[in-house]
Amino acid sequence: MTGTEERAVWVEQIQDKQLAGQLTKSDVERIVDECAQLGATKILWLLKARVADTASVLWYDSGVGPAHPKARVYDGLDDAVELAHQRGIQVRAYFSVFPEGDPAAGDLDAGQSLLAQHPEWAVVDMNGKPTTFVCAGQPGYREYLQRLIDEVLDDHSLDGIHLDFIRYPRAACFCARCLSQIAERFGHTRDDVVELIETRGFTSRSYDDRAIALHQADSLIDYYCQNVHDTVRSISAQLTSQHGGKQLSAAVFPNIRSATSQVYCDWVGFASYLDFVCPMVYWYSESYFRRTVERLTTIVRSQTTLLPGISALGHPHTLAGTNDNFHDRAPDHEYVRRLIEQTREIETGGFALFHHAPIFGYQAGPYTTDTWGAPMDRDGLKDFLSFLER
Repeated sequence: MTGTEERAVWVEQIQDKQLAGQLTKSDVERIVDECAQLGATKILWLLKARVADTASVLWYDSGVGPAHPKARVYDGLDDAVELAHQRGIQVRAYFSVFPEGDPAAGDLDAGQSLLAQHPEWAVVDMNGKPTTFVCAGQPGYREYLQRLIDEVLDDHSLDGIHLDFIRYPRAACFCARCLSQIAERFGHTRDDVVELIETRGFTSRSYDDRAIALHQADSLIDYYCQNVHDTVRSISAQLTSQHGGKQLSAAVFPNIRSATSQVYCDWVGFASYLDFVCPMVYWYSESYFRRTVERLTTIVRSQTTLLPGISALGHPHTLAGTNDNFHDRAPDHEYVRRLIEQTREIETGGFALFHHAPIFGYQAGPYTTDTWGAPMDRDGLKDFLSFLER
């Protein structure tokens, strides 16, 4: 490994052990040692996320938000930070930001989940149904996030914050606050918003009328993007003013156009708040990976470091075989190696691996499941680790 290459590694299979009540310090030490074998410079340690089809929980013993009961027994966080720092590796609190899950889920006591306490914070879809996401424009939720960040940085020796799901759920929000803001700023009704950015019903109009509608749609897209932008900006300001400039990073969609228009995450616009950004170039074909990473590196080089997120999951993407932009089979160690070599040729400065457990052949558990925890074949592990030593 060169002295300047950054290597970020996601760690999120600890929840499998926590859910079974089996997480121990020896497990944490093994994980940190394996990250060191990967040459990790940064570990992204999952602290906020939901188990599939359940409420969102915190995977550490929080006094601010709803921690999973098993995480209150032993969360491994302080041991992970201490062990990583002994090996010269940073640890960042990895937050899956806006998904908050089923407010009635049984993994927390009734009424304990965030959306049970604050149903008004939920993204509401065009049919009037609350979703499991929080609207990025909710000031109360933003304050809650800031209290969580204060807690983890004040009480633990973490090196920064890593944001994931810093976006909307592929849909506009029709919560009361958004409808009020849109009516006040743009004079649009709920039905206007549906036509402009959900159903695009204006496409049957004349070209001139369509142009006007597209400009109106752009204004609405910008409104939702600004909500996400303001959240990132507020967290950046918080780290600068209250936490000695501890660093901020984020995982984002790699396609800038769809990131902005589909999930309202104009991450190029907030890249300057980040010390690195991980576009999730997961499961891409080698040719499409190169084109995408070259383009993105050129775009953000003056603002931040780009660490492409590479899939290390042992199963194919759901689009595989239907789109030649994607790898058409399960990624293996050789596939990951070839993409890492591309990052070096492009001179991104490093890469990010999603995630640690499949690389080392861990079996999926109740948290990761086969979808997000399918292990790679261990036959390629030895050669892969030897490659990373070079």
